[in-house]
Amino acid sequence: MKLISADRKRRLASKARRLGWVAMVPIAGAIGLLAAPAPSSMYFPEQRTCPIGGEKFEFMGLMSISTWGALPDGMPIGSGYFPTDLPQCPRNGLVMYRDFNADELKKLKVVIESREYRKLRDKGSPKHYLAFQLAKALGDEDAPWLLLSATWQAKNENPKDARVNAYNEEFASLVQALPISATSFNSIALRARAANALREIGHFSEADNLRRSIVIAPDAGSGESDADENRKGWAEFLVLLAGPIARQDRSRSPIDMMSERSAAFRCLSEELATTGMQGSSEPLSPFERDYCASPKLTDAIAEVRRNIRQSSEDVKEYDGVVGNAYNPGTTNDLEAAEKAMNAAMNEARAEEVARVEAAARNVMEAADRAAKAQ
Repeated sequence: MKLISADRKRRLASKARRLGWVAMVPIAGAIGLLAAPAPSSMYFPEQRTCPIGGEKFEFMGLMSISTWGALPDGMPIGSGYFPTDLPQCPRNGLVMYRDFNADELKKLKVVIESREYRKLRDKGSPKHYLAFQLAKALGDEDAPWLLLSATWQAKNENPKDARVNAYNEEFASLVQALPISATSFNSIALRARAANALREIGHFSEADNLRRSIVIAPDAGSGESDADENRKGWAEFLVLLAGPIARQDRSRSPIDMMSERSAAFRCLSEELATTGMQGSSEPLSPFERDYCASPKLTDAIAEVRRNIRQSSEDVKEYDGVVGNAYNPGTTNDLEAAEKAMNAAMNEARAEEVARVEAAARNVMEAADRAAKAQ
């Protein structure tokens, strides 16, 4: 299985930030599925050297990861944790969000030694927020995306933390001060995410005014292979965002901005809890109950129920095989028990390897496409 070089991974990460993870509509919003990464996320130890001070440290680098949607705030939903981790020098706190040249390192040395930066570190500020401060000092165009990623980190750690609103407000203000372009997906995406950030804060009038002001030109992204798909995706995103703003919904993942499958999982959250599967602990709101009762979700809910039943049966069957392997009395033969256990483990391992290899292929294909596009 081929590995992605560190340089290529950094280029891909930067490209992904600039595109705002593109427009993924309908939005997949099963928050409960984000608690732990699926096996197709693979990490490996890298030896890194801090470009300021020369300190050496180990960092768990990302080898493969899969995504299949995004929340309205732009955070991808996939097989691992988002935002993906950034290497940080343990001693001086420099966040290595990209490579830096000699002149940039001189500027960054002043920043990381400043009282303000040390204070942010002492407060336990997320790595992406520290990276945003560094990017801002260098005038990087990725700075707003790093700040947006910091909002994800704050929400993931504690949705009720004061930093969530503070980062959202800082992001919205920063974006609204930037030049506007109806032909640039970077501008369109940032403004769309800013409108959503204002919604999450509770500034609904301001959020809707910004949403309405976003223009997507017919030639937006001209020359890009996925321009047409992104024009449609962002247009649909802005339409979907109108509903939660109108009813003053501040939730991170409004049910009517989810895919039908994710919405069905949300509708069945109480049933999921009774089966031992992970569901949302938040009770359904009146709007969600009405939405779940709508005909558009009938088929999706029925399919999810079937999948839950099938999953339960598969677990029971697997537990039976493993149970027999651990209980020779039911197989009448220790050797047969060992064979049964090995067969069960080999089957599970084969499925795991297949998932990982598929994820790695997806990453390599994405890397090749990105390299050709540059």
